[in-house]
Amino acid sequence: MLSGIKIYKVKDFIRKTETGKIDLERSKKIVRELAIAAEAHADHNILIDLRETTVSAASMEDIMKIALEFGTYISSFKNKIANIIPDDPKRMIIANRFKACMDIQGFEYEIFTDYESAIEWLSKTREV
Repeated sequence: MLSGIKIYKVKDFIRKTETGKIDLERSKKIVRELAIAAEAHADHNILIDLRETTVSAASMEDIMKIALEFGTYISSFKNKIANIIPDDPKRMIIANRFKACMDIQGFEYEIFTDYESAIEWLSKTREV
């Protein structure tokens, strides 16, 4: 057996990669774009890669507005959403607050700082 090889059984997924500065309006636009893609591909999970982004100090109000934007399109988001962010303590605080808002709304949403962990989580299947 070859060591260091992983085989993932990843269901097709929608990937959105962003770079640069992320603010409230750009975040809401990303959510709308993802909702359109998710609606067209209802059986796909979503991977949002924000590792190459920066954010200004996000207020709790902004975090809630973005989470509510997802909530507006909740019927489009039927599967898992993985979000990869930079491994930075300040970004983790923002991400954990956002995750709490997503969890309250019933989304299957997780935060990651590396691609492999996100893919591994997206590839896990649920028992029905």
